Order: sequence, then structure tokens, then C-alpha cells
Amino acid sequence: MLVACLGDVMLDVIVQLEHGLVPDDDTPATVTLSAGGQAANVATWVAALGGTARVFGPRSVTPPGELVEAALARRGVEVWGAPTGRTGAVVSLVGEGRRSLASDPGDLAWLEEVRSGPWLEGADWLFVSGYALMRTDDPRRLVETAAVARAHGTRTAVDLSSATMISRFGAERFAELCRSLRPSVVFATDAEWAACPGGFAAGGASVLVLKHGSAGASFVIDGIADHRPSTGGPVVDATGAGDALAAGYLVGGVGLAMGAAARCVAGRGAQPQEQPQDQPPEQPQELS
Repeated sequence: MLVACLGDVMLDVIVQLEHGLVPDDDTPATVTLSAGGQAANVATWVAALGGTARVFGPRSVTPPGELVEAALARRGVEVWGAPTGRTGAVVSLVGEGRRSLASDPGDLAWLEEVRSGPWLEGADWLFVSGYALMRTDDPRRLVETAAVARAHGTRTAVDLSSATMISRFGAERFAELCRSLRPSVVFATDAEWAACPGGFAAGGASVLVLKHGSAGASFVIDGIADHRPSTGGPVVDATGAGDALAAGYLVGGVGLAMGAAARCVAGRGAQPQEQPQDQPPEQPQELS
């Protein structure tokens, strides 16, 4: 299974707090630095789950950007895109069962270079991050890229990404933009789906995946909802669980999606935990 991901490639900073922030004073925390960004996270999980992954996004020529790209390459992700300047970063504050994100997309010039090409050749899926849709000055480039991919047999999946950004972007405008991609699968949290007026129909196989956080996820396939509760395993950090779930679904369906999400929350950060050298990657499962 080959998944090509379009969207952010960033520096991910996870700040795990034992208690809340202390104003005007030092707060003890565990800080983790890694590659991140929604598209990069999905690509990394695809590779960890036994698929083949490519990501088209910003390739910052700064030292932090080079570290991020090297980290993705080590995890088996092919990185494509135009060279850019300042590296984007997302800071996740995690504590007391909640998390808050502060995102800086960095240099967005790479979005002007989005087009079909070798990075899409042979792809089973094109995953499009909603962040990219809402940050580009010319969404037609992304729509045309998805159309070319679809003409070559590649299905499109889109993640709505952020309820707050949808509201600022314009809910009607964003829903229309997503419809123009003709996605076979739409991923959304409950808040993101509610932010789109009346939702919108996915095209093709018409699959909607609703992420309910600790309550699990619902897979609405051809209008029939299949609710899966969370596995009840250990929860260390929920950062990136939705990206892991999306990757799992694209690689192997519902069962692998829920397993990937559980595996993600059991560790710290949005990227898969490193596996021992003698342990093979988890194999894809059939749709259930």
C-alpha cells in the first residue's frame, strides 16, 4: 500500500506537564523534539504499519528543517517538495488529560509548487491535510493535483484538521473546497465535522471517519455507522492519535486504524515509538 501525503512537515515540540503552567515561574516538564506536522505524521505511521509512504511538503534548508527531514528518512518516508526557508513548528502542551496546540507553519512558499509528479506515481492513496487547503493562496493547485491523481486510479483522503481554522477560513468555503477534491474518505473530529455546515458528502466509497477522542471512533461506510470504542489500554499522550488512526485506516482498514491509535497514545509524541531491530513492522489487516 503506497500512501502519498500532502501537507505540513514541521518540528514537533511536545511539552508534557505534570501540573498546569505556573505564571511567571518555572514549570517542570518533559520536552520531546521530533519530526511532525499532520502529513508527516500520517506518512510515518504508514511506514511503521508496513506501507510505503511519501510526503510532499516544505523542505526547509535551515538546520532544524534538515534534522526533521533526516528523521523522516530514517523512518522510511520519502520527502518531496520545494526548498523553503524558515522551518514550521508546532508546540503541544499536554497535561491533566488535555492538550493545547500552538502552530507556526513557517515558510509557506512550498505551496506554490504543489503539482502532480513522480511523488504520486503508483500511489493507492493521496492524503490531503486540511491545513494545506486552508493555508494556500491558490487551492486550485491542490484540487488539480487530486484530479490528476484520481485519473490515474489514486483515491483521495482529506482530514479536516482544525475546527478553529475552519471557522476562520469560512465553513461554507472550506466545505466546497473539500467537495471539489472528491474524497473517498474524510477524517474529522466531532468539532471539525460540526464546524462544516451540514457536513458534506464524500465521493467514491463515501467513508466518513469521526474521531471521538477517548470515546473511540466511528466509521460511517456507505451510510452505516460502525462505532469502535477505544481499546482501554494505557494513555500517556494523545498527541498524533488521529494521524495514526488515519494511517492505519488507509493501510489496512478499521482494525488496524484502532490498533494504531492505541499504539500512539501508549507512548509520548505523535511519531511511532522506535521498534527493536529484530521486530518486524506490524502487517496490514483486511477491512473489517
